[in-house]
Amino acid sequence: GLVPVTLLDLAVSAGPGSVPGSEQPVAQIGFDPAWLNRLTAAGPDELNLVKVEGDSMAPTLLPGDDILVDRSDGEGRARDGIYVLRMEDSLLVKRLALHPVTRRVTVQSDNPAYADWPDLALSDINLIGRVIWTGRRVA
Repeated sequence: GLVPVTLLDLAVSAGPGSVPGSEQPVAQIGFDPAWLNRLTAAGPDELNLVKVEGDSMAPTLLPGDDILVDRSDGEGRARDGIYVLRMEDSLLVKRLALHPVTRRVTVQSDNPAYADWPDLALSDINLIGRVIWTGRRVA
């Protein structure tokens, strides 16, 4: 009765950016279907788990965190939230703040040591999907 979600060999940068890994499946993690349905209506083929690399999204996301990305919730449904996005050749995880009138976006880091990228057009950003859950090791 568990829903399998694919863990990819991929780290998204919470920092200056990185070139993606192989993007190949390395495992499947089972989630309770009722719990998953409370997070999203997306099917398992539209969900992936990836690792966070870097500290620009600290304290919200830390290096080594696993994040669940809903790829059905991206370009067409952009709103404030945390997204995996592609800018040039880098995969990033960042917070987006969408201006309600101009529909321009600010790409933000939660860590104040990193600068924001203000006043971008949505067309400047390739939204891969919305981050809907995170898990981390407690050590």
